[in-house]
Amino acid sequence: MSLNLLIVEDDKDTIQSYKDRIDIYNMKKETEITPKIVSNVSDAKVELKTPIFDAAIIDLKLTAGTPELDGINVIDDILNDLRIPVFVVSGSIGQYTKEETPLFKKKNRDGSFDDILKEIVEIYKTGITKILGNKGIIDKYLQTIFWCHLSNTIDLWKNDKFRTDDEKEKSLLRYTLHHMQEYLDDDIEKYHPSEFYIAKPIKNDISTGDIVSAGNERFVIITPSCDMVLRGPNERNADFVHFCKIKDLMDVVKNYSRLNSTTSASNSDRVRLTGFIENKNQRYHFIPKSNYINAGLIDFQDKITISTEQLNKYLKQNSLERIATISTPFLKDIISRSSNYFSRQGSPDFIVDQVYNDLFS
Repeated sequence: MSLNLLIVEDDKDTIQSYKDRIDIYNMKKETEITPKIVSNVSDAKVELKTPIFDAAIIDLKLTAGTPELDGINVIDDILNDLRIPVFVVSGSIGQYTKEETPLFKKKNRDGSFDDILKEIVEIYKTGITKILGNKGIIDKYLQTIFWCHLSNTIDLWKNDKFRTDDEKEKSLLRYTLHHMQEYLDDDIEKYHPSEFYIAKPIKNDISTGDIVSAGNERFVIITPSCDMVLRGPNERNADFVHFCKIKDLMDVVKNYSRLNSTTSASNSDRVRLTGFIENKNQRYHFIPKSNYINAGLIDFQDKITISTEQLNKYLKQNSLERIATISTPFLKDIISRSSNYFSRQGSPDFIVDQVYNDLFS
């Protein structure tokens, strides 16, 4: 399956250079790149009506002899309506102030085109456009959900007299996402560490599962969601909110510092750390490293409680920073393990030899 690349460029020498470099790249017989090259805004807009592309390379100036950055019109169309990586390659890059992201890059024309191709292919190999592209897997699932599930149940929403139109829409959205999750969970595989988090938090208000920082310390909110709900301005169902401290691995895992060195780390050190990662210690729950979030251990014993009133003051003073939210599959497990930890009861002990002998007496 080839990588479909849209190139919007008007300079003939540059176009030929792009073609040559793509031909050379394709000789490697790794990921086949199929370019579609257009030289003006109107042709680019026509091409974008058929959303088959996996990435785009766009020049800013597409009309010779004018100062206009008309390539921005094409860029805006993609950013507003499509989901593909965009690489702006231009000699006028200094005039375009939009900030870069890993999926939106700005490159000077005199840079390495081979490096751009390499980066585009690396993004393509993650499967992001196959999943989220306008003809990707999610669209296919939505097509199935629409015709095979919603078409059989839409009357339940049509005939609902208890919800407003806005409430119906949100309920239907949630219903759709439940079906989507079922399709995604059909073939369960190991999770990527980044799936543990939703970063930055999406909900406007602080909520269960939020990881917050206060000074140099991190905490996670374990108060149940139903108690975190706002009843009115600055009022919640819960009068108090519970936090568990997140501790650095260095502070809990014996000999953790030795694991940074392949020469001094013993097998028992690695086994010890693996035990924490696999949550074999009831007191702790491991959180993985992801992007700007450091790994750590939620300590169910090191719990603090503050009043809702005090929490609201901290939020107003920006004394607490919401770093991320733990995603639902992992949050359910954490809440369950926290409850189990505090509800556990020690079993009275027997003399094992006596019990053993009684079995055969």
